[in-house]
Amino acid sequence: MRYPEIGTPHPDQAASATWGRLEGRVDFSVVVPVYNSQQSLEELHRRLAATFTAMGRSFEVIYTDDGSRDGSLQVLRGLRERHPGEVRVVSLYRNQGQHAALMCGFGFCRGDVVVTIDDDLQHYPEDIPGMYEVLQDGNDAVFGAYEQKAHGLVQNLGSRMFGRLNRRIFGLPRGLQLSAYRLIRRGVVDHIIEHRTSYPYVTGMIASTTTRIANAPVRHEARRYGKSGYTLGRLVRLSLNLLINYSAIPLKTVAWVGMGTSLLAFIAGAVFAIRQLLIGLAPEGWTSLAVLISLFFGIMFAMMFVMAEYLSRLLTEISDRPAAPIREILQ
Repeated sequence: MRYPEIGTPHPDQAASATWGRLEGRVDFSVVVPVYNSQQSLEELHRRLAATFTAMGRSFEVIYTDDGSRDGSLQVLRGLRERHPGEVRVVSLYRNQGQHAALMCGFGFCRGDVVVTIDDDLQHYPEDIPGMYEVLQDGNDAVFGAYEQKAHGLVQNLGSRMFGRLNRRIFGLPRGLQLSAYRLIRRGVVDHIIEHRTSYPYVTGMIASTTTRIANAPVRHEARRYGKSGYTLGRLVRLSLNLLINYSAIPLKTVAWVGMGTSLLAFIAGAVFAIRQLLIGLAPEGWTSLAVLISLFFGIMFAMMFVMAEYLSRLLTEISDRPAAPIREILQ
């Protein structure tokens, strides 16, 4: 057990939480994006508090209600009233997605180490001490590595492909497993907050800031309540955000396809011209011409789609629109 480190030496366990509050800072800030999770929030907070109390660390929990349609906000209000020194609540106008909710919560963190954890109890708060030990080994961020994922087949395959895409874009180590359960040092979070984007992706921002990233083994429990918000469609949209906002892969692919098509067209034209000049044999019929024209126009429209997507996102970015408009803050 190597808990001492974070900032400054601490007094005894009982005075730890008071010290954090008086100094306007705490050891740990936990950011929880919340969406339709009224049944799990009470237990999640109880287990988080027990974990940090056992560690002898001061903490705060920032719950970002991401436009929930059930009674989640009412549950969070009750937690805030009962635990005014450790619970802060940020309510968004509408559902903006997990990463936008995390970015919003990061802006209210006072902790030297920031924890991101899901609201559905699939992550074990009791695994935080083990993750913190790995963070102390000279790392800036630690991702929970699931011993066994409690997801469906389609979601597991989607997550695996998404992980490969991350490694391809950000040059992450091959064996690194990515997850929404993270411990991040304050300095990295400060750099993340400086990003001004309408399409935030926290994992990409971490990987763009530091290479000192590691895994720690964590457990993953089957979801007890409700349905997962990470459907295959949402994974596809997130993959598109990753490809377009954090890489130039689509543009480069389109450029190479365009060059290859132009080369093929040049070769075909040269062959037809040579045949006409040497043996007086021109291609018969319109079928081949119609096929070539259809192919070229299809490729051109695909290129226009990719470029239009980049331009539309560029327009959104320069408009400086907030990624997560805040309705209410309870702190």
